[in-house]
Amino acid sequence: MPPTNRTRLTDTVVKSASLPAGKKEAVVWDADVRGFGLRIRERGKSYIIMYRPQGAGRNVNSKRLKIGTPETISSVREARKIARAELGKVASGGDPSADRKEASRRSAGTVAAVLDRYEAHLERRQYVTRKDVLSLLRRRLAPVQHRALDGIKSWELAEMIERLDAQSAGSKGQTFRSRLNAFLNWCAFEARVIEANPLAGYRRARDTRAERVARVGRGRALSDEELAAVWSAASPGEPFGRLVRFLILTGCRRNEGGRLRWEMVDLDNGRIDLPATFTKQARGHTVLVAPALHELLNSCAIDARGPEWVFPALRTGQPMSGWSKIMDRNNRRAQNNTSGKGTGFVAVSGVDFSLHDLRRTFRTGLSRLGVDREIAELALGHAREDLEARYNRDGCEVALRAAFRKWSEHVRSITDSPNSDVFG
Repeated sequence: MPPTNRTRLTDTVVKSASLPAGKKEAVVWDADVRGFGLRIRERGKSYIIMYRPQGAGRNVNSKRLKIGTPETISSVREARKIARAELGKVASGGDPSADRKEASRRSAGTVAAVLDRYEAHLERRQYVTRKDVLSLLRRRLAPVQHRALDGIKSWELAEMIERLDAQSAGSKGQTFRSRLNAFLNWCAFEARVIEANPLAGYRRARDTRAERVARVGRGRALSDEELAAVWSAASPGEPFGRLVRFLILTGCRRNEGGRLRWEMVDLDNGRIDLPATFTKQARGHTVLVAPALHELLNSCAIDARGPEWVFPALRTGQPMSGWSKIMDRNNRRAQNNTSGKGTGFVAVSGVDFSLHDLRRTFRTGLSRLGVDREIAELALGHAREDLEARYNRDGCEVALRAAFRKWSEHVRSITDSPNSDVFG
């Protein structure tokens, strides 16, 4: 406990107190409140209390707890009042230092704080769609973001998923459950901020026949007439229009196109090399550039705000996001156009489709054009490594170039006459 030689602390004493020569730390203990003092260090002064928790023997070291500084507490009188309150907790069997550590631990364990850690984890791993994943998790978990993660009950998460299922016939709930489950597994097994994943054992109900039919119906390949309408609506004078045409010609995923960098594009050798850290399959993928795609890429303007991006967002110059708002499949903008941002692309094109449907259309189209199944899978980046290795030995690139060229010529034939500059 504090020594018997004590001084009554006043504002004047606090202001004039200084560190004795040769000392790195000194404490001026208050004569009025036992256990309350002013600690002086080279970097500044602070008010502290020193105590031994109730029931602890004399062999247990006393604890010191900082309660503030002369800059944050207006006067010694106010600091003394705070000290009495904290020491009163000790007299009642409490431990202010332990309480503060627990509060700090719980603060660091809030949903929002752990999501920040998860984002840093995905960034270190160069997870391609981390921005989309974190955006979805933060949006859906916003009602509980300030609560401790270990206090969130499994039934609360199940209710969130079920509400989303009811809104979207299962698609939103399924996506959220998948992303949330991966996050909670990381929390339990890597970050160790929860004892167990509260979603462990939670499974969606098995789809009925009607639900399976509806699910298949949501993803489809476009007809030639629909594809021509989408192509026509995709203005080559705007980044999004060029991106849509790129997706039509390559079958790439929307994020692969939206985050495509010029350093990945080699027009001289007619290829686009997507690195392993960039693609969903984590194996890398090569797109062979047919003449139509070459013309399209040549037409892309460089945006000074983001010169590294091939298809930068018109508003920011950075990678595109907010796909559901851009597409607006539910036609909310047209029905209640109060944002001033115009009609969604689905309404503009007159075709009810998703950007991923362009990938399905590309794959279906290759089969319709007689491209070998395994080559078509390679063109999409789906093929197994053993098939890829075999085709590499047998002239895979030649076959792939022929496949991309066939599809390019087909798109040209259905979108306009061969002599018109539809790819410019």
